[in-house]
Amino acid sequence: MVNWQEPCSCRRVHRPDRTRRLGPVFLLACSFGAGCGRAADPAGPTGAPSPSPTPASPEALCAAAATGSLQARLSGAIEAEIDWSERSEPQCRGSVRPTGDGLRLVYRGTVPDVGPVLIVLGAGPLRPGESARNVPVNLTLVREGSGEFFATQGDDKCAFDELRQVPADDSATAYRVEGRGYCTQPARAVGGDRAVLVSRFDVTAIVDELEEKTADPAQAPPR
Repeated sequence: MVNWQEPCSCRRVHRPDRTRRLGPVFLLACSFGAGCGRAADPAGPTGAPSPSPTPASPEALCAAAATGSLQARLSGAIEAEIDWSERSEPQCRGSVRPTGDGLRLVYRGTVPDVGPVLIVLGAGPLRPGESARNVPVNLTLVREGSGEFFATQGDDKCAFDELRQVPADDSATAYRVEGRGYCTQPARAVGGDRAVLVSRFDVTAIVDELEEKTADPAQAPPR
């Protein structure tokens, strides 16, 4: 279980009022290597370096799935046509959102001239196994290792036209998800002026139906 309250240098960055509610987005970026965690802190009083807290590795937060893909068109601060699937590198297993009212799909890949990128789609309200149309989506995009990340800051800017769930062949507690969606407004940089519009996205994923339990909703990762 990831401890989202683990100390992280991103917490010490001053944020204006309009971005304070995006604290969980900062924590997600830190957990995926966006500038938090070092091999060692500066030497302490004894002269020996003190090890810093080790953030959860991307591998721990992104369990590889046998099935998963994301095709999407990005424009703005990142111009790219991406096609990520298990054929290029393992994609992430999805999950129920910490609040229990939707799905969280996580995708990782490399964009030429940009580097490794993480995209998180939070879709809902939606129950495990439920198919629906016009499903609101909250989108977060992280440039891993750079400290730069973007968020739609709400679920009124992107949506799935249609999202289907069917039981996964290899599990009695998981579903295969397929969906096609779009964004009408960009994900904006937190603490900056840049923005990325994900004008369309097609996804497949394996999603575990077991709900995540979050002790403190304020510390939950972004939806």
